Amino acid sequence: MTFKPNLSVKECLDHLADRLDPIIASRLAKDLGDHPWTVVLEILDQKKGFSKGYKYWTHDLQAQLRMITERLGDFGYPFDDRQRTVSTLGNELRIARKQMAHMHSFSVEEAFRANDFCVRLLEHFEDGDGLEEAKRIRHEALVALAAEEGVTEQVAAATTVVQPAVRIETVDAPPEKAVGATEEEPEVVTPDPSVLVREPSVIGDKRLEFEPWTVVQIGGVEILDDLPKKAAKEKVRAAAVEIATYEGPIHLDRLVQMTAQSFGLQRVRASREKKLAYQIQQAGLLVDADKFVWPGEIDPGVWSEFRPNDSTADRPFVHISPVEIANSAQFIQAKWPGISAEELAVAVLRTFGRQRRTRPVANHLAKAMSRLA
Repeated sequence: MTFKPNLSVKECLDHLADRLDPIIASRLAKDLGDHPWTVVLEILDQKKGFSKGYKYWTHDLQAQLRMITERLGDFGYPFDDRQRTVSTLGNELRIARKQMAHMHSFSVEEAFRANDFCVRLLEHFEDGDGLEEAKRIRHEALVALAAEEGVTEQVAAATTVVQPAVRIETVDAPPEKAVGATEEEPEVVTPDPSVLVREPSVIGDKRLEFEPWTVVQIGGVEILDDLPKKAAKEKVRAAAVEIATYEGPIHLDRLVQMTAQSFGLQRVRASREKKLAYQIQQAGLLVDADKFVWPGEIDPGVWSEFRPNDSTADRPFVHISPVEIANSAQFIQAKWPGISAEELAVAVLRTFGRQRRTRPVANHLAKAMSRLA
C-alpha cells in the first residue's frame, strides 16, 4: 500500500488527541474539581484580552497543545520539566497541526518527524497504552522514509534530523548587537506587585506576565532558500502564526528573527529579512504602523491588557507595543489618581523591568505615553 504522508500525520495527531485528553484531565482534576480542563483556556483567553469568546472541546488537539505549552496562571507549567521538554515537543506539534489545518503537503521526512514527536511526548507522559500505537504509526513512516532514500531503517532514523530545539549555527549576516541590549539593568528590576493583581479565578488572581515562545527548529535553511515556493511559504507562515499567537503583539523584527531561528538561522541579512516579513504579512496577521504584529485573536482597537515582566525577561523595552505600554499607564493612573507624569513614567518602566532611560527607551516611552492624550 502506498504511504501517504498527510494521512500518516493525521493518524498520529488524531491518536495523540485521544491520549492527551485523559492525561490533562487527571493532572488537573484536584485543582479544577467539577470543571472541565477547558475552563482554563477560557480564563486565559479572557486574561489575554482575546476579542472572541472561543468554545473549547476536550478532544481538540489545538486546545490540548495550548494546555501543555502555555503557563496556566498559578498552575504554572504543570506538564513540563525544568528542561521545558513538553513545551519544546508541543510547540513543534502546534506548528505541524497548523500546517495540517492549512492543507500543507507533508514530505515523508516531515511525516516521520511529526510521528517521532508524538512518540516522544507520550513517552514523556509514560503513556504505555498509547505508545504502542504511536510507535506503529511512526514505524510505517520510517519504512517509507528508508525506501525513499534507499537506505536501511536504522540509517534513515539516524540521519533524519529529529532533535527538538537544535539550532544550526548558520549565520546569514555578521552578528550585530541585539536591539535593546543597552537596556541592561545593574540589578534585577521587578514590577510593583500591585500591577500583577487581577480578579480571582480558578487559575489564580494574578495578571498574566510576558512569556517568551520556546523556539523549535522545524526545518533547515533550505526551507528559507526555497521561498516563495508553496511548500516553503506554508511552513514559514505556520511557524510565524504560532509564534505571533503565543507572544503577540510582537515586534515584526523579533518575529522575523524567531521565525528564522525556527529554520536554523541566528541572524538574517536584509534581503532575507524582507522576504520573511512579506510572508508574515501574507499569513493573515495584522502589522500595525509601529511594526507590531497582532494575532487574529486580538483586536488592537479595543485591547486593554498588558503583560508585566522583570528585567531578566527576553523582551527589550523597544519591542513592547506602545499600545501595551499605554495600557499599563492607564491602569496605573486609575489605581493612583493624581500621580505625577514623572512618577507615572517610573512606574510604567518598572512594570516592564526597566529603570534606566537610554535614548531608545526614553523615545519609545514618550511615543507610548503620547497615546494617553
